[in-house]
Amino acid sequence: MPLPEDRPGGFSEAERAFLSRYVGEDFEAVLAREGLARPSAVATVTGPLFPPPGPAGEAPADGAAGRPAPDDDEALEEALRRAEEFKLVGFRLAGQELSVPIAQVQEVLRALPVTRLPAAPAHVKGMLNLRGRIVPMIDLAGVMDFSAARGEDRFIIVCRCRGMLLGLSVESLTTMHQARGQDVEWGLEARVGVASDLVSGLLKVGDALVAILSVDSLFQKVLKS
Repeated sequence: MPLPEDRPGGFSEAERAFLSRYVGEDFEAVLAREGLARPSAVATVTGPLFPPPGPAGEAPADGAAGRPAPDDDEALEEALRRAEEFKLVGFRLAGQELSVPIAQVQEVLRALPVTRLPAAPAHVKGMLNLRGRIVPMIDLAGVMDFSAARGEDRFIIVCRCRGMLLGLSVESLTTMHQARGQDVEWGLEARVGVASDLVSGLLKVGDALVAILSVDSLFQKVLKS
């Protein structure tokens, strides 16, 4: 997925729609005034997990023949349900063990201060400029109605979805799960204290269950509501 400086107009359609809605039609001037026109100083844990697009502008595939590109979010989530194996990034938040498909993770950063914009909704904690991309920081615990006490947010998982990047603040990273399809329960009802509309499945890890976050559902609920 190209960076804004590589795209005519500087922002994707989804980014422009989000910024116009929550920042205003003069969002470029607001971003400049708030210091968001300059890239933030970030400390990456993983580095970018996906290369830039090819000469023709195609989004890169996730490395497996026949699988959809990472930005084809609905097709990607459907493909995961049929996959024999896939990888998940595990993390903890408010006492809950969750995960997100690595095919939707752009990179993982160490936590850093973000810029709060007054007009942004409560579930957007702030924004940062990641190498020219404006990244809304989502209050995942709030959106998922977690009531347990929270620890310090130490990492940011940057996810790709529908032409945008979303930042998820998490307390800790746990492990990289090599999930087998037979160990995942899909199409579940509300369980283990998580919001069922944002969870696409549960991964069985020994006697424990790890919720698999639906990044596409999170995008639809938070940024399209």
